[in-house]
Amino acid sequence: MDRLVINLAELPEEGKDFAGELPAELFDLPAKDVRALGPLTYRLRVQRFDNELLLMGHLDAPFEFTCVRTLAPFKKTILLKNAALSLEINDSGEMDVSEDLREELLLGFPSYPRCDEGDDPLPCEIDPRYLAVDKVAEGDVENPPAPQGDSRWGALDALEGSPNQPDQQS
Repeated sequence: MDRLVINLAELPEEGKDFAGELPAELFDLPAKDVRALGPLTYRLRVQRFDNELLLMGHLDAPFEFTCVRTLAPFKKTILLKNAALSLEINDSGEMDVSEDLREELLLGFPSYPRCDEGDDPLPCEIDPRYLAVDKVAEGDVENPPAPQGDSRWGALDALEGSPNQPDQQS
């Protein structure tokens, strides 16, 4: 089944359990971004309350992220053990909830994916070559030489009453 469609007319008042998989193509993510590695798996209890459809249960899907520190790809399964979705019922007799499940999982994506938080944690250290800009000089260079020639601030120092000039008393 490529979609999860709930037939509202056949849904018992006490609710019904649904389990299955939706294909990875459902996620339709940009090519150079996160990549879905497998299907969206669901185990849900679906129940109707007046004009509301309540879906509660388990959602998961594996993805390949790029680490923000090392730029290495890694696998992380987004797992929502206690997902709860409340959807407004439309006028039709059937509701396709596939997109709603997709969006719920996408909301579980980490803001800053790191490979040490993946399914198989990897060392997540920034390559020291990229930290050279932030390093403090370790005594290789002594005090920098004073600028030679015209000092533009020197013109201000020459003004009468400058804080850098001693007071001249007449």
